[in-house]
Amino acid sequence: MKPFSPRPAGYTIEELSTIVGMSARNIRAHQTRGLLAPPVRHGRTAYYGPTHLRRLRRITMLQKQGFNLVSIAAMLGTATVDRADGLDAAMADIARDQPAVVRCLERHGVLGRDDAGAPAVVRPSVSRAVAELAGAGVPPAAALRFLGQFMDRVAPLAGEQLAALKAQVGGVSEAPMACFAELLVSAFRTTVENAAEVSFADGEPVPRPTR
Repeated sequence: MKPFSPRPAGYTIEELSTIVGMSARNIRAHQTRGLLAPPVRHGRTAYYGPTHLRRLRRITMLQKQGFNLVSIAAMLGTATVDRADGLDAAMADIARDQPAVVRCLERHGVLGRDDAGAPAVVRPSVSRAVAELAGAGVPPAAALRFLGQFMDRVAPLAGEQLAALKAQVGGVSEAPMACFAELLVSAFRTTVENAAEVSFADGEPVPRPTR
């Protein structure tokens, strides 16, 4: 007689489909595209765990924001889900231990809420930057906490500078104001890159990302 083998922890594809509100066919399609890691097989049955659940919720959230699957693959990657999981875990830790940081990032439009009501980064550029910093050894929680503190300091200055610019050029429509905002962003980015070259002069050179 073979020893009894209990069912592993996780969800069948039917259970996962019900939880995330996505058809089993779409779940398999995401797996085929490489957006979802393979499930764990137990006999003839495949089981999906919390990692798969978080990944599918992230994909669903990005789709609702208007991103197609090609863009989502570029943002989340297709080879591994480790970085996305690390960011999700960091968000869970911050939401539990530092709710003020979550409120701050929500106020600045960096965080939103997924279908389960959990905080999630909604700015792809922030997700990529935090993931790259994590790869360099900077914990995601520390990066996000610093980001909130930094945005609190910068937001009043940005408002003042845009108001001063508007006063200099007179009344302008919404479209030119967006261009002025981009001008200030470019100026700020250049200033920070110049400062980084000085601050990290003794370490590795700081690459200038292309836009």
